[in-house]
Amino acid sequence: MPDPIHHGRLRPTWSDVMANVPIADRSDELCVQCGASVGVADRFCPSCGAPRVVQCPACGAFARRGTRRCPDCGGPLPHGRSVLGEVSATGAKRTGRGLRLLIASTLSLLVVFGMVAWIYFSAPERRQAQPVSQLPVRPPLASAILPGDQPVVYVSAANRLLVSNDGGESWNPITFPGVVNAVGVGKTGASSVYAAGAQLWRESPGGFYTVTTTLPTGSIQALAVDPTDANRLYALVVGQGLFQSDDGGRIWARLGNELPSEATSLTLAGNGWPLFFVGTAGHGLFASADGHSWVNANGFVNGALPTQTILAVAFDPHSGDRYVGPSGQTSTGALYAATDLGLFKSIDQGQSWSALALHQPIAALAVSASGPRLMLAMDPSGQVYRSRDGGVSWN
Repeated sequence: MPDPIHHGRLRPTWSDVMANVPIADRSDELCVQCGASVGVADRFCPSCGAPRVVQCPACGAFARRGTRRCPDCGGPLPHGRSVLGEVSATGAKRTGRGLRLLIASTLSLLVVFGMVAWIYFSAPERRQAQPVSQLPVRPPLASAILPGDQPVVYVSAANRLLVSNDGGESWNPITFPGVVNAVGVGKTGASSVYAAGAQLWRESPGGFYTVTTTLPTGSIQALAVDPTDANRLYALVVGQGLFQSDDGGRIWARLGNELPSEATSLTLAGNGWPLFFVGTAGHGLFASADGHSWVNANGFVNGALPTQTILAVAFDPHSGDRYVGPSGQTSTGALYAATDLGLFKSIDQGQSWSALALHQPIAALAVSASGPRLMLAMDPSGQVYRSRDGGVSWN
């Protein structure tokens, strides 16, 4: 059947178009869209599907691809568009939509990660510790807090006892006739505050007075006062061991001398814990239920203290921590160890330790045994750090 007549003559066919192509031009050509080789008999590119010729939209005549004007009517010719190009366009739209979704998802994840990072690094335990004051005399040797509605903080340094009534923000010095190595406080009342060094002193409503004692006072390294009886004292004496007094420090009896000579600090526990904990400058921490026999309390494996230099120890009976041992025994409270590598906490009687947010050397440490939660730590340079949440944050 002949091609339909157009403008008084037959519409040119593919053969007619190709017949007008010189023989020299009938060899394989390169597709102008993808660059693939296109044979003479191919109407479409075998690679990308682009048509070799285009059809005039006005007269229907065919023309070689790339021709701008119809050779028959002179009208403009459309640029050939491959079927694959249409599919690619649809795919591009989908790809664009997918890319936008990917970008949106990525931004959402970045926002979530940013919020998690902000929460993590802004947590109290991640904040850098800030000192609340600077001691007027340094280095600090020992510290204790007299509990009450308004706790009173004591710090021994050189021949002075520094006293704070505002949580460690300001200090008033009390001068003594000699070095003050240790300070110990009972539960309440001025009469339960003791200081030891060149002599043994006890506070009264009128100030500190000297206690006549049988103990070699110049060698007292640490003091602890029984929280239930202000007249019962315990003292660490360099090279001689642990002593006990039941009459306010006048007469003393030795409990044991098995401790290392470099013992530095002493605290009383209870609440299911061993009664005594002693820190040393080179052998770590020791615990004893009776003051005669001692066991290591440095922890084990991953929970071990990273150092054997213990500069101060303190026990908080009201920390809110509770531990149940393998045999069912229960203990409450927390033990704190101040070391040359920072501050550490144990809730399982020294079997394991965790680091708190103070990583500098801590020379003195004090915990309020009752009333408002208050913990103070002092570094060797005399900077004072304060915590009101059990050592989680310091500011």
